[in-house]
Amino acid sequence: MSTLNPKLRATETPPTTVEEAVRDYDELHDRAQAVLPDAVDGDGVTIPEDVADDLSDGEVVRFTGYYRLDIAQ
Repeated sequence: MSTLNPKLRATETPPTTVEEAVRDYDELHDRAQAVLPDAVDGDGVTIPEDVADDLSDGEVVRFTGYYRLDIAQ
């Protein structure tokens, strides 16, 4: 039996539309820091469950800009 890993997408969002708390890239766990650049540069990236557990769907992370995270199962 195989399970599909979640997919992380990071969509750039203007800082003026951000109403919730923002996490800085440096505050992310090392595993999340390793996958975020790929999610920003592409159309999403498949991530392990433990990385998905470190992130919250809909949260905003400040990296090279502000990015809203979408984690799809």
